[in-house]
Amino acid sequence: MYVILMGAQGSGKGTQAERIGPQLKLVKVATGDLFRAAIAQKSELGLKVQSIIEAGDLVPDELTSAIVQVRLAQIAAQRSSGDDVAGALFDGFPRTEAQARSLDEILASQGVSLDAVVEIDVPREKLIDRLSGRRTCENCGAVYHVESDPPKVDGICDKCGGKLIQREDDTPDAIARRLSLYDNSTRPLLDYYRAKGVLVTVDGDQHIDKVTQDILAVLQK
Repeated sequence: MYVILMGAQGSGKGTQAERIGPQLKLVKVATGDLFRAAIAQKSELGLKVQSIIEAGDLVPDELTSAIVQVRLAQIAAQRSSGDDVAGALFDGFPRTEAQARSLDEILASQGVSLDAVVEIDVPREKLIDRLSGRRTCENCGAVYHVESDPPKVDGICDKCGGKLIQREDDTPDAIARRLSLYDNSTRPLLDYYRAKGVLVTVDGDQHIDKVTQDILAVLQK
């Protein structure tokens, strides 16, 4: 099974990916994680990504797709070797139509295809509330919310004891720019996948558990 989770920043994609992936035995594929791993491994692709990021530029579609292709080949090898892996769950990829078409080609080369694209839909005002109240551990990257998901001790990460901070891109002006970028570049992908007949929409303005239940119900069909 190969599934994409889509939704604007603050929609809960990352949270739902962490919940759903293990239940369906899907490996989460997130480009941010892949970039960091490639850089840490000092692979050829990783060194290219590092130089681009350090220059303050966006990683181009071709390089992003190449790194995703490497990870999907690893997942395919795990499945072939009998590991308890059912496929992949994409979080934050693809972001552009070029990446979407590239993903189609990569999967086709492995003899598989997308089973579903799940859009987690949340009203714009709720997205702003969620993002502005978000706090991130500066050590391990765990994410909390001052109202809906606070840490046990204010300002301290439950997982590692690190300090919780508000990221610069979680300020109101930065949030507005990020949501505008999503509208302009990523939202059009919904039409791309709708035309393919694989798009389903889930109400993300519910309790986290209910969103998880709804996504699982859609995928189990």
